[in-house]
Amino acid sequence: MHRRVVGHFCVEVRSMKTPKGVFKAAYIVEPAAYAGPKDFVMISLLDDFDDERSAVDAAMGRGVKHAVWLDAARTERIG
Repeated sequence: MHRRVVGHFCVEVRSMKTPKGVFKAAYIVEPAAYAGPKDFVMISLLDDFDDERSAVDAAMGRGVKHAVWLDAARTERIG
């Protein structure tokens, strides 16, 4: 499991090897613990990858983009 905090959100990535020998990864974007109640969760599965590092990097990249977008929307709404 890999985790990164982006603004008020936390991105978590998990990966697994399938029976076919390829890797899949999923990311979860949720409010960080200090940001209040956990009222939002997003999970997205990605394509097949030949190695785990590529799967994790792709999922983290997409998760961070979503977290940045959500954090900007939250800041705009509050500000």
